[in-house]
Amino acid sequence: MSLFDSPPSSADYCLHIGSQCVFFFTERFEVLGPAQPIVAVAGEDVVLPCYLKPNISAVDLSVEWFRVQTGNPLVHLYRDHEDRYEKQIPSYRGRTSLFLEELKKGNTSLKLFGVRGSDDGPYKCFVHRLLFHKTSPVSVAVGTQPVISIEGYKEGGISLVCESKGWYPQPQVVWMDSEGHNLTAGHTEMHRDSMDHYIVRRRVIVQETETNRFTCRVRQQQMNEMKETITDIPGELHIFSINSSMETLRATHV
Repeated sequence: MSLFDSPPSSADYCLHIGSQCVFFFTERFEVLGPAQPIVAVAGEDVVLPCYLKPNISAVDLSVEWFRVQTGNPLVHLYRDHEDRYEKQIPSYRGRTSLFLEELKKGNTSLKLFGVRGSDDGPYKCFVHRLLFHKTSPVSVAVGTQPVISIEGYKEGGISLVCESKGWYPQPQVVWMDSEGHNLTAGHTEMHRDSMDHYIVRRRVIVQETETNRFTCRVRQQQMNEMKETITDIPGELHIFSINSSMETLRATHV
């Protein structure tokens, strides 16, 4: 019986030479990604981590980043020692890059420039050589710029509501005055979207100040990410609010 009759379990492929089969081997590896979604802020850059274990060189491997559950999923492709963009999703053109100098250390992370709201969702890091391949899931949560709305007049002041979407883990929402002092606000409403990311909303009732300027800040402490929006309330709205309160007070005493 030939030594090559039974293929080793770790062989990647077999080359037949005459009646014999010569097995070829490549080093095995795991592909590791983050345990939690990566929080990104729209307009900024973000790194999607992906590493080989052990940290063997990925220079001679193929590295593919793609979106999950999309018709044309390719985000970035590295093959035959160069980046290839022929089949890349058009919205990612010019916005992706591997750390080429880090490939020899097993770093196959992807840098995404100028994050957009449409970048939100699950990705996969796919690394392969010959017939051996491994993948690692990576999810991106894009925390949006807070939106401030004026709800109307309430309890002798003006009710403001701040809303932001796409955060994970759940962020903190604080209201501040023009000097950066925290304002007493209502409880933070938390909801989950279809991607299991957080939608946050918090209300505050403000009185007239010297500046009538107020800030809503949304911060994710674990990821050290923060977004804030500043709003200026027209003085005439406060005057109308005071007049409305006085009219209500008179009506209750008639």
